[in-house]
Amino acid sequence: MGCFLVNHSANYRPQARAAQELIQSSNKIGQIRHISSFFASPLSWIFDDPSNKGWNEPDDSGSMLGNGFAWGQSSHILAWIYHVVGPEQLVPTRVFCSMTNSDVTGADVSHAATIICNNGATTFSLSGTSLLPGNAHSDPPVAKRIMIKIFGTKGAVVYSGNDRDLASGSLEYLRGSGHDEGNDDNDTHHVGAVEIHCPELGFQFEELDQDGIGPESMQCFIDACLGRNDFYVGADILVGLRSVQTIDAMYRSNASGDCETVRG
Repeated sequence: MGCFLVNHSANYRPQARAAQELIQSSNKIGQIRHISSFFASPLSWIFDDPSNKGWNEPDDSGSMLGNGFAWGQSSHILAWIYHVVGPEQLVPTRVFCSMTNSDVTGADVSHAATIICNNGATTFSLSGTSLLPGNAHSDPPVAKRIMIKIFGTKGAVVYSGNDRDLASGSLEYLRGSGHDEGNDDNDTHHVGAVEIHCPELGFQFEELDQDGIGPESMQCFIDACLGRNDFYVGADILVGLRSVQTIDAMYRSNASGDCETVRG
């Protein structure tokens, strides 16, 4: 039958699987109403370098607006969110975005976006920057900082931390009051209680290590190629589409100064 996998390595981590289970399969947070997210990378050295044309310049077709931080980094956090919430359930419709750019290359290095989903039923804020001081590839490396908060009618999921420090964060489920009657979860004494999922793993986002047998994303790709039935699809074609649709609208909004409709 075949499959389509996108190599967003954070999506294949156990914490992403657990977050997807909380939100989609067990429906512990109900209908998604608001998402807040932030991604900072110590990558100014990439976006300020004119020789990094693949990172900083649009292609020759003229149809692509920008090629900086949004395409190079925010694509990862968007793919994680669309994966764990479900690209069928979270559908972007309109985007307003403002960006700042490198004085050297003109590449975008920071952005703040409001993404309206599901025809206004869900608000989604996305901000990011490459201006985190340091270098992700220095010795010792400076870590990326990630913050994701997903709020629903029954509860919330929070996943934030420093991607070089396992102890810097964890996957948290914050219990709400909208559970089914007859379930102990409906007890108001439990409202606001925090459950830690994957406590032994802590915070992990992108997997950049190239030692051993490779990241989970590569292992799943190999399993798919070998025809095994139990490989995990951490980022499929619809997750990729939602991410591209959102970023495309972000660039168009920054260029026009207006709220832009997401293209189908």
